[in-house]
Amino acid sequence: MIQKGVKQADITRATGITSSVLSRYLSGINSPTADNLCVIGKFLGVSAEWLQTGSDAPESIQGDQGIPSSERKQFEKIIEVQGALIDNLHKQVKEWENWKASSEDRHAKGKAKPDLAIAKNKNTLRINTTRKRKK
Repeated sequence: MIQKGVKQADITRATGITSSVLSRYLSGINSPTADNLCVIGKFLGVSAEWLQTGSDAPESIQGDQGIPSSERKQFEKIIEVQGALIDNLHKQVKEWENWKASSEDRHAKGKAKPDLAIAKNKNTLRINTTRKRKK
Protein backbone atom coordinates (compact mmCIF):
# COMPACT_ATOMS: atom_id res chain seq x y z
CA MET A 1 0.00 0.00 0.00
CA ILE A 2 2.82 2.38 0.91
CA GLN A 3 4.79 1.65 -2.28
CA LYS A 4 1.71 2.22 -4.44
CA GLY A 5 0.59 5.28 -2.47
CA VAL A 6 -2.79 3.69 -1.81
CA LYS A 7 -4.83 4.35 1.31
CA GLN A 8 -6.99 1.85 3.15
CA ALA A 9 -10.08 3.82 2.12
CA ASP A 10 -9.13 3.45 -1.56
CA ILE A 11 -8.95 -0.32 -1.21
CA THR A 12 -12.28 -0.52 0.60
CA ARG A 13 -14.02 1.57 -2.06
CA ALA A 14 -12.53 -0.33 -4.99
CA THR A 15 -12.86 -3.86 -3.64
CA GLY A 16 -16.03 -3.70 -1.55
CA ILE A 17 -14.23 -5.06 1.51
CA THR A 18 -15.36 -3.14 4.58
CA SER A 19 -12.85 -0.96 6.38
CA SER A 20 -13.24 -2.90 9.63
CA VAL A 21 -12.43 -6.20 7.90
CA LEU A 22 -9.46 -4.69 6.09
CA SER A 23 -8.23 -3.17 9.36
CA ARG A 24 -8.34 -6.59 11.03
CA TYR A 25 -6.34 -8.02 8.11
CA LEU A 26 -3.71 -5.31 8.40
CA SER A 27 -3.39 -5.65 12.17
CA GLY A 28 -3.09 -9.43 11.95
CA ILE A 29 -6.20 -10.15 14.02
CA ASN A 30 -7.83 -12.06 11.15
CA SER A 31 -6.45 -13.75 8.05
CA PRO A 32 -7.97 -12.72 4.72
CA THR A 33 -10.04 -15.17 2.72
CA ALA A 34 -8.68 -16.42 -0.58
CA ASP A 35 -11.25 -14.35 -2.48
CA ASN A 36 -10.32 -11.17 -0.62
CA LEU A 37 -6.61 -11.85 -1.15
CA CYS A 38 -7.19 -12.12 -4.89
CA VAL A 39 -9.28 -8.95 -5.04
CA ILE A 40 -6.76 -6.92 -3.01
CA GLY A 41 -3.87 -8.37 -5.02
CA LYS A 42 -5.50 -7.43 -8.32
CA PHE A 43 -6.15 -3.91 -7.10
CA LEU A 44 -2.58 -3.44 -5.86
CA GLY A 45 -1.06 -5.21 -8.87
CA VAL A 46 0.66 -7.94 -6.83
CA SER A 47 0.07 -11.65 -6.44
CA ALA A 48 -2.02 -13.13 -3.64
CA GLU A 49 1.00 -15.25 -2.70
CA TRP A 50 3.09 -12.12 -2.18
CA LEU A 51 0.39 -10.66 0.06
CA GLN A 52 0.47 -13.83 2.18
CA THR A 53 4.26 -14.15 2.47
CA GLY A 54 5.10 -10.46 2.75
CA SER A 55 8.55 -10.88 1.21
CA ASP A 56 10.64 -7.77 0.57
CA ALA A 57 10.44 -7.92 -3.22
CA PRO A 58 6.85 -7.91 -4.45
CA GLU A 59 6.11 -9.82 -7.60
CA SER A 60 3.86 -7.87 -9.94
CA ILE A 61 1.08 -9.81 -11.53
CA GLN A 62 1.93 -10.52 -15.14
CA GLY A 63 -0.24 -11.22 -18.18
CA ASP A 64 -4.00 -11.13 -18.20
CA GLN A 65 -4.33 -11.29 -14.40
CA GLY A 66 -2.99 -7.75 -13.91
CA ILE A 67 -5.01 -4.61 -14.27
CA PRO A 68 -3.95 -2.65 -17.36
CA SER A 69 -3.04 0.97 -16.82
CA SER A 70 -6.16 2.18 -18.66
CA GLU A 71 -8.38 0.17 -16.30
CA ARG A 72 -6.32 1.31 -13.30
CA LYS A 73 -7.00 4.92 -14.33
CA GLN A 74 -10.70 4.07 -14.52
CA PHE A 75 -10.50 2.56 -11.00
CA GLU A 76 -8.81 5.70 -9.72
CA LYS A 77 -11.45 7.90 -11.37
CA ILE A 78 -14.25 5.76 -9.92
CA ILE A 79 -12.68 6.01 -6.46
CA GLU A 80 -12.36 9.78 -6.83
CA VAL A 81 -16.00 10.16 -7.94
CA GLN A 82 -17.22 7.85 -5.17
CA GLY A 83 -15.27 9.88 -2.62
CA ALA A 84 -16.87 13.09 -3.86
CA LEU A 85 -20.33 11.51 -3.75
CA ILE A 86 -19.78 10.25 -0.22
CA ASP A 87 -18.56 13.68 0.91
CA ASN A 88 -21.62 15.30 -0.68
CA LEU A 89 -23.91 12.78 1.00
CA HIS A 90 -22.31 13.46 4.40
CA LYS A 91 -22.82 17.18 3.81
CA GLN A 92 -26.49 16.72 2.93
CA VAL A 93 -27.10 14.51 5.97
CA LYS A 94 -25.47 17.09 8.24
CA GLU A 95 -27.58 19.89 6.71
CA TRP A 96 -30.74 17.82 7.18
CA GLU A 97 -29.85 17.05 10.82
CA ASN A 98 -29.22 20.76 11.47
CA TRP A 99 -32.53 21.69 9.82
CA LYS A 100 -34.37 19.04 11.81
CA ALA A 101 -32.88 20.24 15.11
CA SER A 102 -33.69 23.88 14.37
CA SER A 103 -37.20 22.91 13.24
CA GLU A 104 -37.84 21.05 16.49
CA ASP A 105 -36.61 24.09 18.45
CA ARG A 106 -38.92 26.43 16.51
CA HIS A 107 -41.93 24.22 17.04
CA ALA A 108 -41.22 23.72 20.74
CA LYS A 109 -40.94 27.47 21.37
CA GLY A 110 -43.69 28.80 19.14
CA LYS A 111 -46.62 26.48 19.59
CA ALA A 112 -48.62 25.55 22.61
CA LYS A 113 -49.73 22.00 23.14
CA PRO A 114 -53.53 21.85 23.25
CA ASP A 115 -55.26 20.22 26.17
CA LEU A 116 -58.68 19.10 25.09
CA ALA A 117 -61.36 18.89 27.74
CA ILE A 118 -65.12 18.78 27.77
CA ALA A 119 -66.62 21.47 29.95
CA LYS A 120 -68.79 20.12 32.74
CA ASN A 121 -72.52 20.49 32.29
CA LYS A 122 -72.05 21.76 28.73
CA ASN A 123 -72.11 20.06 25.41
CA THR A 124 -69.18 22.08 24.12
CA LEU A 125 -65.56 21.29 23.67
CA ARG A 126 -63.09 23.59 25.38
CA ILE A 127 -59.45 23.80 24.34
CA ASN A 128 -56.99 24.83 27.01
CA THR A 129 -53.49 25.65 25.87
CA THR A 130 -50.29 25.72 27.84
CA ARG A 131 -49.06 28.81 26.02
CA LYS A 132 -48.06 31.66 28.27
CA ARG A 133 -49.62 34.98 27.44
CA LYS A 134 -47.42 37.93 26.60
CA LYS A 135 -47.43 40.76 29.09
